[in-house]
Amino acid sequence: MEGTVEVRGVNLWYRTSGEGEPVVQIHGAGFGHFNFDPVTPLLSQRFRVVDYDMRGYGQSDRPVQDYDMEVWADDLAGLMDALDIDAAHVHGTSMGGMIAIVFAGKYPERTTSVVINCAAAKLGASGRLVFKNWIDIARLDPDGPGSRLLAELITWQALSRRFLAEQGADGLATQIQTILRDSNRIEVFTAACQAMCDMDLTAWLSRITSPALVLGGDEDLMTPWDQGPDGVGQEGIVRGIAGAEKHVIAGSNHSTIFDNTDEHARVVADFFGRHSRGS
Repeated sequence: MEGTVEVRGVNLWYRTSGEGEPVVQIHGAGFGHFNFDPVTPLLSQRFRVVDYDMRGYGQSDRPVQDYDMEVWADDLAGLMDALDIDAAHVHGTSMGGMIAIVFAGKYPERTTSVVINCAAAKLGASGRLVFKNWIDIARLDPDGPGSRLLAELITWQALSRRFLAEQGADGLATQIQTILRDSNRIEVFTAACQAMCDMDLTAWLSRITSPALVLGGDEDLMTPWDQGPDGVGQEGIVRGIAGAEKHVIAGSNHSTIFDNTDEHARVVADFFGRHSRGS
């Protein structure tokens, strides 16, 4: 089932798949709900999965405004209200993982459990340069977020060496370019990148009381486990959340959803199943 609902002054597109306890999935910067296409069919075998395009992306409204992780976290609470979901498992990837940190910290009573995938709580110097590069390319290239150069950069920053060799880097770059072109407007794309550069989510970590899993690839270049002395990467997120679990997927880069789909889906489904509200 899919449709649109008004949430906090904008129309958000959503799609639900499967039956069972609700799982809400928060996509990353630039990619819209397509971020979860490989794993949604697998998770929806056990759960009611809600995919949606956040404010600023895809088939949802794309207003030019101030953006930060809390804006998108509040939108998710509003979407859950509109869909009559009191509480859900939260599955956030990349920037969506950063939003998941804020959501779980701000709305603990609505968070059954949370998976924080390939994210950071605070970018270090190298992490900030990654997204500054994205901003610069999108602004300098006439094609904006649909830039071929940007797509090729993200292809090797996000996908494992094995996956690139097996699937073909050129074709993958074309897929990413199409998604970036169709899901974005430059004002929101650059605002999201700047929001990641500016964020410091460390204070939210101690406010997360739900079961939490930090999940990422051992080859992650975009949001490495160690962000350096001036950042808080995935290792810092694990340390900052009381009782958090950690799972590292060997041979995966930033997008474990794509380059190790089966393991990602299995680990997430197992985690959500172990932390069912009925258990």
